[in-house]
Amino acid sequence: MKILTPRNNKDYYDYLTGIYGIDNKVIYDRRQFTVLSRLDSPFFSYVRTEKDVPKKEIRTTEWIGRHCKWVTKFIATEFHCMLEVGFKWYFFEVERYLNESNEVQIDWKIIKTKDVTKSQRLGKNPMTFFSAYANYCFWRTEKLDIRVKREDAITNPILIGTPLTSLIPPQDIYKELCNYISSLNDIEFTDTRTDIQKAEAAGFDRKTSFRNIK
Repeated sequence: MKILTPRNNKDYYDYLTGIYGIDNKVIYDRRQFTVLSRLDSPFFSYVRTEKDVPKKEIRTTEWIGRHCKWVTKFIATEFHCMLEVGFKWYFFEVERYLNESNEVQIDWKIIKTKDVTKSQRLGKNPMTFFSAYANYCFWRTEKLDIRVKREDAITNPILIGTPLTSLIPPQDIYKELCNYISSLNDIEFTDTRTDIQKAEAAGFDRKTSFRNIK
């Protein structure tokens, strides 16, 4: 796969192009992107806000086997989100709270993944990040239904610097992107970058490259 991206904005899976090789027929145009770790968002920002509080202790009922029992739980402010990569959805549960030192703590976990078809995809780009919300249905078992907020879509997200990099192996991201873009081979792609943009993407600096050495 060939990844088109501005200089100094590589992602954590980009190094695999040097291992798997560059296929000029499989091109990921990521020149328009968003660095998630720089967003002022409860998913990624560790700046404390008025809404941030420690975890709360609650007593609630929970089905254990065939019996409903009282249990003690510690809950935090809960968020949900989804990452669409090619034909795969990754759903996450994110807890945000203050630790004992009154510092913001953000805990991520994958709650499910799903393979989808081309008609089921929500984003127009190979990779899209969505915020979401959860609906709970309680009857003997706890059923979680996650609804994606399409209006909050972030296209071509840069994942480096976020907890996502520790939850999804770079090989998985790379494979899903390749499979999806390969399925679009009937759509012709034209590289419209200038020679200078191509050189900078390859690591050359216009001021210090060997072409300007006297």
